[in-house]
Amino acid sequence: MSANADELQNNFFQVQNEVPGSPMFMMQLCTNARHLEVQVIGDEHGKAVALNGRDCSTQRRFQKIFEEGPPTIAPVDRFHEMEKAAQRLVQSIGYIGAGTVEYLYNAADDKYYFLELNPRLQVEHPVTEGITQVNMPATQLQVAMGLPLDRIPDIRRFYMKDPNGPGGDIDFFEDPYDLNNHIIAARITAENPDEGFKPTSGSIERVKFQPTSNVWGYFSVGANGGIHEYADSQFGHLFAKGATREEARKNLVMALKDVEVRGEIRTTVEYLAQLLETDAFKQNTIDTSWLDGIIREKSVKVQELLDDEDIVVGAVVARAYAHIQDDEQSMLENLQKGQVSLQPLISMTSFPMELTYKDTKYIFTVTRTSASSIRLTINGRNVDATFREQSDKSLIVNWGGKQRRLVAREEPLGLRMSLDGTTVLLPTVYDPSELRTDVTGKVVRYLFEEGDEVEAGKPYVEVEAMKMIMALKASETGKIKPSLSPGSIINAGDLLASLDLKDPSKSKQISTFDGALGSTVEGSIQVESFDEAKARLMNVMDGFEDDYTSLVPQLLELSEDGATASAAVNELLNAYLHAEIPFASASSRDEAVATLIKANKETLGHVLNLGRAHVASQRRSVLAATLLRSLLTFSDRYGDVPVSDTLPSVLQQLGELPGKNYGEVALLASTLAKEMSTSPFEQRQAELRSMLLGSVDREALSVSGSLSAGVDLLASLFTDPDEAVREAAFEVYIRRVYRAHRIVDISVDPDAGEVKWSFQFRDTPQDQSPIRHGYMALVDGVSSEAVHKATSYLAGQDSGPGAASMTNVIHFAFSEQAEDETKRVQESEAVFTSAAEALRMSKVRMVNLLTPRGQEFPAYYTFQECDTYVEDPLRRDMRPTFPQLLELSRLSENFDLKRLDSVGRNVQMYLGVEKERGDAPPPGARKRPRPQAIFLRAISHSSDVLGETGAERLLLQSFDELERTLLDPNVADTVSARLFVHVLPEFTANTPLEVVQMFKSRMRMLLARHASRLINLKVDEIEVKVRVAIETEDNSPPLSLRLMASSMSGEWLSLDAYLEYPDPITGMTKQFCPIDEAEGVPGPNAMCLMEPYKTSTRVQMKRSAARRIGTTYAYDYLGLFEIDILKEWANHIDGMQLAGLTVEDTPEGVFSATELVMGADGKLSPSDRLVGTNDIGMVGWHCTMKTPEYPEGREIVIIANDVTFQSGSFGVKEDDFFYAASSYARERGIPRIYLSSNSGARIGLVEELKPMLNVAWKDPANPAQGFDYLYLTQEDFANLKPGTVVAHEASYNGATVMALDDVIGTEHGIGVENLRGSGMIAGETSRAYDEIFTLSYVSGRSVGIGAYLVRLGQRTIQMKNGPMLLTGFNALNKLLGREVYTSQDQLGGPQVMFPNGVTHQLAEDDKDGIAKIVRWLSYVPKDINSPPPRTPMSDPVDREVAWVPPPQPYDPRNFLTGNVGADGSYLAGFFDKNSFEESLAGWGKSVVVGRAKLGGIPMGVIAVETRLMEQIIPADPANPDSREAVQLQAGQVWFPDSAFKTAQAIQDFRGENLPVMIFANWRGFSGGTRDMYGEILKYGAMIVDALRVHNMPVFVYIPVNGELRGGAWVVIDPTINPAKMEMYADREARGGILEPPGICEVKFRAADQIKVMQRLDPVLKELNQELTNAPPEAADDIQAQIKEREENLLPFYTQVAIEFADLHDRSGRMQAKGVIRDTINWRNSRSYFYWRLRRRLAEDALVEKVQKAAVTSAMAEEAGAAFKLKLDGMLSTEGIYGDDRATTEWLEGTGAEKAAEAVKEVATGALQKAIAEMEARLAQL
Repeated sequence: MSANADELQNNFFQVQNEVPGSPMFMMQLCTNARHLEVQVIGDEHGKAVALNGRDCSTQRRFQKIFEEGPPTIAPVDRFHEMEKAAQRLVQSIGYIGAGTVEYLYNAADDKYYFLELNPRLQVEHPVTEGITQVNMPATQLQVAMGLPLDRIPDIRRFYMKDPNGPGGDIDFFEDPYDLNNHIIAARITAENPDEGFKPTSGSIERVKFQPTSNVWGYFSVGANGGIHEYADSQFGHLFAKGATREEARKNLVMALKDVEVRGEIRTTVEYLAQLLETDAFKQNTIDTSWLDGIIREKSVKVQELLDDEDIVVGAVVARAYAHIQDDEQSMLENLQKGQVSLQPLISMTSFPMELTYKDTKYIFTVTRTSASSIRLTINGRNVDATFREQSDKSLIVNWGGKQRRLVAREEPLGLRMSLDGTTVLLPTVYDPSELRTDVTGKVVRYLFEEGDEVEAGKPYVEVEAMKMIMALKASETGKIKPSLSPGSIINAGDLLASLDLKDPSKSKQISTFDGALGSTVEGSIQVESFDEAKARLMNVMDGFEDDYTSLVPQLLELSEDGATASAAVNELLNAYLHAEIPFASASSRDEAVATLIKANKETLGHVLNLGRAHVASQRRSVLAATLLRSLLTFSDRYGDVPVSDTLPSVLQQLGELPGKNYGEVALLASTLAKEMSTSPFEQRQAELRSMLLGSVDREALSVSGSLSAGVDLLASLFTDPDEAVREAAFEVYIRRVYRAHRIVDISVDPDAGEVKWSFQFRDTPQDQSPIRHGYMALVDGVSSEAVHKATSYLAGQDSGPGAASMTNVIHFAFSEQAEDETKRVQESEAVFTSAAEALRMSKVRMVNLLTPRGQEFPAYYTFQECDTYVEDPLRRDMRPTFPQLLELSRLSENFDLKRLDSVGRNVQMYLGVEKERGDAPPPGARKRPRPQAIFLRAISHSSDVLGETGAERLLLQSFDELERTLLDPNVADTVSARLFVHVLPEFTANTPLEVVQMFKSRMRMLLARHASRLINLKVDEIEVKVRVAIETEDNSPPLSLRLMASSMSGEWLSLDAYLEYPDPITGMTKQFCPIDEAEGVPGPNAMCLMEPYKTSTRVQMKRSAARRIGTTYAYDYLGLFEIDILKEWANHIDGMQLAGLTVEDTPEGVFSATELVMGADGKLSPSDRLVGTNDIGMVGWHCTMKTPEYPEGREIVIIANDVTFQSGSFGVKEDDFFYAASSYARERGIPRIYLSSNSGARIGLVEELKPMLNVAWKDPANPAQGFDYLYLTQEDFANLKPGTVVAHEASYNGATVMALDDVIGTEHGIGVENLRGSGMIAGETSRAYDEIFTLSYVSGRSVGIGAYLVRLGQRTIQMKNGPMLLTGFNALNKLLGREVYTSQDQLGGPQVMFPNGVTHQLAEDDKDGIAKIVRWLSYVPKDINSPPPRTPMSDPVDREVAWVPPPQPYDPRNFLTGNVGADGSYLAGFFDKNSFEESLAGWGKSVVVGRAKLGGIPMGVIAVETRLMEQIIPADPANPDSREAVQLQAGQVWFPDSAFKTAQAIQDFRGENLPVMIFANWRGFSGGTRDMYGEILKYGAMIVDALRVHNMPVFVYIPVNGELRGGAWVVIDPTINPAKMEMYADREARGGILEPPGICEVKFRAADQIKVMQRLDPVLKELNQELTNAPPEAADDIQAQIKEREENLLPFYTQVAIEFADLHDRSGRMQAKGVIRDTINWRNSRSYFYWRLRRRLAEDALVEKVQKAAVTSAMAEEAGAAFKLKLDGMLSTEGIYGDDRATTEWLEGTGAEKAAEAVKEVATGALQKAIAEMEARLAQL
């Protein structure tokens, strides 16, 4: 376009050069013009009609956007001229068909100019059709058919003629036509109006358009279609009609707003709607350049239809919804793969979201409040939004009280969002001045100095990631400023450097929004209904977040009644339980998730929902606790509320939830459950009233256990209308409260409400103890007058001895409940303090207030003289004499006490925190947390507490209280629990020693029985105070005994007894003197004690440190060994006595341990040093155990990490000690037990260098440039010990410094030397496994070398909280750069180590772990040279084996241990009852291994699983693509894992000197590709290797209905170790190469079977005979009959063949061929193998003695064979060779001497032969 001559000249030459040689056209420029066109049709008869026209002036770049008709801008007569001109043009050129004559029209001068004739039917022709009702395509066809225009019906109708007229009656130039409507059309194109209508291409997901009576349209593509880059951009056209132009415009606007096109393309739909709404279009003042001007000026913007706030909130909702959907879908996929980590769920309910719009950054926190709602928080204000996905994937969203329709899509340029039909693009904002990393790793070096210019696309830094060096490139050009220093650790997204951009225009300043969005509110949103409050709380229980603290009160306020509220609370608590029970009942979260996945494979969404709820358990637990507390207020809020039938069950389940995570919930639920189970107040009161009226002896009633209502309920009867009831209530109350005292006299005035009594301490002599006086009054309120009356009475009483001390007490009981109890107490306290002097003058030691609380327990307040009669909060709600009975003063001296809730009214629980010590920590040191102790203080009215039942009941009640208390969130994991019970009834005995011995006997039994709970409850001390009346003539007062089980001095709960000596004046114990068990009283040199409860000793601190990491202090294990051995004895004795067999009593001193200490010479020696004084992190003991197997005693060595010393890490000293202790055990051939809990090899630095360290920076002003070296000043270097460092002189900043080359240090054991020690003890442990019995128990995390030692010792027991690790989970997460692992258990916990065969057995806790060690040792000989022990057993050896293996699959454990039959009777198994202990149960499940006893003789056991088993390979959390694999393993088949397991078990049995029983029932090895790749051949060969060297008898027995075939036979054939192995089979067992059907496929095929048929079947014989003589014409028929007969008989003869083959596999042939020694009937197999085993053990022991005399192995073998031959001859001579039982009895009895002589004779011969050979060799020298 040229505006002048100069521009025209320039443009001419430009175009000429662009298209050289092409014709060029020039047109006059017409400005402000309209594009009008006339629709014409010409026929072959020379006629032309003009069907009005169209206004197509809305164009961009000369492309039409809107078309409308009729044109209204031109006057009617002017447009009629344009029509006629068009008609003349058509006629003049003889044009036939439809066409369009186009004009430019200038409205200003009402002139028009011809443009062109379009000789076709245009795309906008429906506009003409809409206004003329002429069907253009039909008319076009009719013209082509030759019809004259005036004969076409639509044309005639347009001219208001009869459609069926003959024609010839229309003048197309002059006749009028009628138009009565208006049409506007809009083209829908794939163009981006935000980018100047730039064409776009891509897929289309959905096109939504609904035609109406006023709007019609079409689209050329639909759902799942697309627009490619070569297509025209138009893909739709809409046509709107109306009576007027304005009406048509409005209809088109509405239609455009309803159109939705979703996909990768952009469209003009919303923009067109905006154009139609402009004033210029409405007023029809547009021209052809109008739209281009709008586009250029950007005066029309789609976004302006929406508020910025709506755009921002809508975009956040869209992205939040997409984030939620993506996360949940990813989580479901993970669950589908078997990934069990719930870590991703933690960030799913609350996550940050940033959005930048119009250069403003909005920082939101998105919180999910339900499955379909979120809460957006910005700058402390909230807006709640709900969303619902439609079937078309759009969202119906509601926020700010308005509903909106939202569709959003992330594109490379940003987020494109359609909100209520308006499309907005929120572009992605990048800050080009920031250079960030997209990898995780470490900065190696920057390639530019600060201030250097970096070019875009050039590397600027090198980083190390995954051990690779890579260069990162700059995104823009500018001057660089590094943000980190070389060596810095980086994560993806970290800022590496900033750029001062060379082109500042590329930098955009983004400000952060700090205002308030209009739709947001502060705080929580109030609910409007009960149902809404309940629904929102249910969402919280489902794991979502909401302000439940405000919702619970709203729920209760909006409730119609208590029943409705109770039902809602019940439902909410049920929801809490529903999500928590699956996790609470599992040993770990991963195990729970795995179980849920298995149970919900088709509904994994359920697992996701439960997981989301569980990860929010902390929040949900707070809500559950709030709901439980609300239940306590129901009676006040609603009155009597009917209890839901299910609520008690819910409360019970809540109370049983284990662990501290559920602590508060469990405590509250237990309290509520107890209250709900209590009888109604009126019933209990009536029972008590009846008891008082019926009792004659009130003193007896006061101490009676039948006073079940308790002393607290007596107070409710002080105001009873019946005088007798009041009097009895007062007296019994005083007697009950002062039960531990001696009541001298008592008087009650029921009318005045007064009680007066005198009393003495019971534990002191009467003549030495002062008389004390008490006064009690029932008052309406405490007044000065009431106090004066009390003090006046007490002042006049004589107290006798000790009268100068405070001896008297006052009790006031209020007659009614106070409205404000606190105010009443404060007023009373003011009265007491003002009357303090009068109270002291009356010797009042204590004033007590009793205030009723309706139907609840009364409140007690105590005011002591020592506190100047100010209320003591510690004694609040405590009966008056409780503090003294519970000895609280002893606690408060060293501990700050906080009283905790308790269930029992006679029990008080206190959390004691040690008081601050005077010595402050050194500057900079971390303040040590003050240790805690839980004090359980109780009184007991039971007289049977020293009996077995009573003592256990009392202990269990204490356990229950402790369990509740440990759940309190204020209680630390390291707490120490101490129990004290004051028993009030007196015991009668001849001497105190009787009681002491009874106590110790009962306590040992209880400790053994309940050790697990004692450990889990952290009980370190048990005190029982009893009074013993000694039967003497002088009527002495009862003696007070303190019976103790205490760990405070070191040994775990060691038992002691003390005699107390109370002060006769104060009643407090002056001293405790230990009772000498030999004398029965304290000895003359007894060291008596009198001190308050000690603060934490060194031992106690160490014990707490061990508890902190979930294990037991090393020295405490000794006590666990002792109590478990006692338990083993008790079980053994009970079993023998039940069988009617005699048995010895438990021996004295069943366990003793001598600590081994390493001296300066590196040798171990016994020591009796104090517990906890070890100076290294490894300890060991030489122990003696007296067990049922070895009542005389056996020895073991225990080595344990002391995890309280430098975390149990391995330093050089620890390695040396471990090596020495292990060698010590090897040298003695005794078992070595390793108790593992450690942190791996010790790491350290030379700490003394840290304060001296200096850095040689490249640029001190810019550390980001790095440094050259580290150095010391010359002065510091000179002060170091020689050899501490290796350094060289250097110059830095003009000074000479010592640059460090190596840091050596003077301390040995901080680095690589520890690794050398680790290698040493690794080798020692491997050797120990080969030479002696080794067993490891993992009680806590075992890291690095600690884990390897466990594995090298092979036999492993793992506690469920004791992972074995190489690297901790936090370190791995850092390496991976994301949170993958959530616990150590995922790496080395039981769920990993048990299924992979590292762990043999699992232990619930340390008590269980030690029990399993003791149990395992019961199968092991006392040393490596001893045979297996034979223990007397109650299970007869000559009984039958009642459980018979069936032909179908079964559990082999049933025949090993026995089981209950179908009729409920017990069917005994092969081994002694309850003697089978399985190991490696989680690994190689197609084989069962373990240990059992046969007639008391331990044996290793290997049996075969016949059922289909599963091998589960878990998904790796570190690899999102990995999935859980479940591999099915058929029964009776060896797989790689089970073959390895078999070999491993045999090797273990060899180290335990155990004979082996193999119940062989294998069909072979699995030989598929997977298993061959899995090294099945290697592991099968290992079985042979293990059997070849086994040193004890091995019996291979094919059981009834068992079979042994192919390679499975080969690897256990007795010829592998003929000296030790024997094979047997049951009569119904089978053995062979292949199974009968397989053999028949090879050796007895169908052809062979047919031969047998031919020989045996009479029909076939006859047919064959007929065939022989048959004529040719009959032969075919006979052959057909023969074939048919053979086919019919073949299935039967196949069975015959199989039976024939099976006959080859039976035991008769096995025995005949000598491959088995004998055929043994299953039912008699137990007694057979028992005697066979005893014989083999006896014979082998003799052979071994002979072989020991030999010099070489060859000689030993020769001597052994000679002796065996001689022994066989002796047995034959005796006539007992074939009788195992007779042989055994002969060898152990009458023949023992002869056998010994034979041993001596053969051994002598062997030695003589050896000597002769050596002499011959010497002679040759």
